[in-house]
Formats: sequence, structure tokens, C-alpha cells
Amino acid sequence: MLLLRSLRARLLIIGVVPVVVALLVTAALTLRSVGTYSDKQQGERRAQQIRDEKRIATSLSRIYGPFINAAVLGDTNKVIKRADMEKAVNARLYYVPIYSSELVEARSLGLSTLQVRRALTAAQQNASDDPALVRRDAALLETIEGGGAIEVPEDWLDPELRDDIVVARGVFSTSTGNPEGGVPFGLLVVARPPTEVVSPAGALRIALVPAFAIGLAVAIILALVLGLRLVRPLRRLALAARAVARGDEVVPLDTGRADEIGMVNRAFADMTVRLAEARDTERQFLMRVSHELRTPLTAIRGQVDALVDGIFEDEAEQQLAYAAITAESMRLNRLVSDLLDLARLQAKRFGLEADEVDLNILLDQVVTGQGTEARERDIEIALQAGTLPVIIGDGDRILQIVGNLVRNAVRWTPDEGTVVVSALAEAGRVWITVDDSGPGIAPAKRADVFRAFYTEDGTGTGLGLAIARELAMAMDGSVTVADAPQGGARFVVELPCVTAQASTGVLA
Repeated sequence: MLLLRSLRARLLIIGVVPVVVALLVTAALTLRSVGTYSDKQQGERRAQQIRDEKRIATSLSRIYGPFINAAVLGDTNKVIKRADMEKAVNARLYYVPIYSSELVEARSLGLSTLQVRRALTAAQQNASDDPALVRRDAALLETIEGGGAIEVPEDWLDPELRDDIVVARGVFSTSTGNPEGGVPFGLLVVARPPTEVVSPAGALRIALVPAFAIGLAVAIILALVLGLRLVRPLRRLALAARAVARGDEVVPLDTGRADEIGMVNRAFADMTVRLAEARDTERQFLMRVSHELRTPLTAIRGQVDALVDGIFEDEAEQQLAYAAITAESMRLNRLVSDLLDLARLQAKRFGLEADEVDLNILLDQVVTGQGTEARERDIEIALQAGTLPVIIGDGDRILQIVGNLVRNAVRWTPDEGTVVVSALAEAGRVWITVDDSGPGIAPAKRADVFRAFYTEDGTGTGLGLAIARELAMAMDGSVTVADAPQGGARFVVELPCVTAQASTGVLA
């Protein structure tokens, strides 16, 4: 059973079974066609033999006519030996006396007498109990009396002639002046075994056995060869999968094939590359997270040790130390929160609130919240938005999305650059755009910037844009990136816009 579950065994079955079925169907149809053709030939051959024997009987009756006439006149010296005539026509000859049987003895004609069924006499005397049989026999005798030859019915014959083709023709006396008509003295019977048409069905059956065996053997060999060629690359792919599972990143595969196996190999090779990139990204992420965690922890520990040791005697210095501890603690909290948010979003275990959100206030909070770092680098953050509606949504998450995008824009904008935040709401959607004057993002890297832990310069955790996109998708929205008019990057957030007035109207 385990062998039948293998792909190679199934391919063998798939390759052999159709061939066997096709051979069997072909053999059956061939034998049936040959049998039908043989039966048709046999029928045609029998009909032709009956026609030939009718002509022979007619010719022989004319030959024997003068001898009957001589016998009627008392001349019994003219006799044809039956053996000679039977040899000449290759058939057995008999004489059946009827109306004038007492005048002509069969031996005077050199023939032997054939006893026929009593139905012949019954037909002459109309003494049969079966009217249909009387009519049939009478019609046959009428044909004979009219000079025709007939195929003798089987029920007229002696058992010894049941397997032969028997034809009868009336023999007339020439003394009547009408050798082809009148009342016959008797019947000349020609009997010959039927010529059998040899059917090729038997020989064909014998010939089909080795042909079937050879075809089956060829089908099995071809199925094994083709199955082996198909299974071999799958086995290589399985070995490659095990190698990747062990940690090998370079696995040789035939990616140049044009068939489906080549497609699978190319997909597997691409997956291997992606997996290697993911592993590298994971290592880099661990390094970055370790760095991001170590830096604030080191700063917090240093400030705490200084406070414990009494280094900061001045109250102002102590307040600065407490402020530094608070800032670094908030940094740690934000990092942990980002990691938890990303994990929940990817696991689809993230809940959203539905509150009234004033977009004007929200965008102003974003600009104000990022203003400190921007002012330190002389970066101008401008808000260009008209009057925006109050919508129903999760304000904290919308603030987080736009805040991550603005923070990313400030990070990549050079000193004395500009960041522009704009918004538009119409047709049930709201678009929030963040443009910067930084270096921009190449088209080939625009998909990568939204991957978790991806950073272009190797610093940071690479979580801000990934979280922004996941949050937008959780709200049935999207985040896309393009080129900004001033040459930097443009991030566009698209979200559904259900206004508070419309929501209230629906509830009412």
C-alpha cells in the first residue's frame, strides 16, 4: 500500500492503465468487426453456391432428359454412370421419383434413389394438416414444374443431407415435346457441402496475444522511464528543501527548464532567496533592536547610577536626569509598542475603535509633535489642508499612521528642507499626503520600504512604515509611495471617510 502511494507508482499506473484499456478495446472492436465481416462473407458465399448449384442442376436435368425419354421408350442401354457425373460436377446426385416414378427406375438412369420427406407426397395430394406447409410445398413444386430449380427445404431432407446445400430441378421427358415444361418425371437433386469461409478471428486472436504483451511491456517501460524522469527533479527539489531547512542558502536547481518543473524550481529558488533575505533581515533586526534597547537602557542606568551615587547635587541637574530617564523610557515603550502592534496586525488580532475624529486637530497634532526634531535641523513642516470633516474612526491609529509617515519624512529630509502635509476628503474617501524634499525612493525599492525591519541606511528598526501600511489595510485603506513634486518621496494614505453627520443620520 505504501508503494502505491508513491508518485512513481501512480505515474506507472497512469501510464499503463490507459494503454491496456486502449489495447483491450481495440482488440474487442477488431474481433467484432472481423467476425461480422466473416459472417457476411459466409452468407454471400452460401448464396453464390446456391446459385451455382441451381445452374448445375438445370444443366444436368437437360442432360438426363434424353435418358428419361429413352427409359420411357424402353431403351435402358443408355446410362450415365453416376460416379463419372458426380466427379465432373464435384457433387452428389440423386433422383427422386414423383408422378411417373413407376415408369422410370432410378437405376435405369445410373442414379441412386433419395427418400424425401412425406411432405412432398402430402403436397402432391394436398393431404397435409398444415395449410401453410401445403402452400409452401405446392409453390416449390410449381416452381419445379415450371422448369425452375429450388433450394430443397431442410424438412424435406434425409438426416444425412442436413448439413449440405441441396438443390432440386425437375427432369422432363423429351417425348412430351416440351423438355422445359409440363410435369416432371422426377427430381434431380444436387447435394454438396457448403464451402466454409475461414474466419481470421481465431488467427487474429492468437496474433493479438503477443502483440498485446509487447504493447504492455513497451507501455510499462515507457511509463517507468518517463516516471523516473519526472520524479527525479522532484526528489532533487525535496533534497533542496531539506538543505534549506538545515540552513543552507545556496541550493543548485535546474531553473532553466521550460516546463512546469522549471517553474517550480524557479519559484523554490526565489523562495530560497527571499528566505535568505528574511534571515538576514532578522539578524539585522535583532542587532538593531539590541542596539535600540541597549542605548536607552544604558542611558537610564547611567542616570540612575549618578542619582544613587549623589553625583547630581544640584536640583536642576537632578531634574535633567529625571527628564532623560523619562525620555529614554518613552523611547523603550514606543519600541515595544511598535513590536506588539506589528505582531497583532500580522496575526489579525487587532481591534479598532470607532470614535469621532476631527481631522484638522489630528493633523495639527502630528505637525506639532514632530516639530522639535524638525526645528533642531531647520526643517520646515507645513500643513496644507482646508476644512476637513469630522469622521468616524480610530483617531489614535490614524494619528499613528500619519505620525510614522511624517517621522520618516523628517528623518530623510536634509537640513533646511521641507515636509508638507496635505489632506483632501471627498466621495466618501480621505487622502492624507506627506511630501518631503529628501532623496526619494527608487521604484525598485518602493515595495521593500513597507517590509518589516527593512532600513535603507542600516539604522532604526524599520517598523514605522510597515506598521503604517498594516494599520491602513486594517481600516480598509492603503498607503502608497510615489515621487514628490519637489523631487523627494510622496506617501499617500487613503482611508474610508464616514462623516459624523452621516453616521448620526444613519443611527437616527
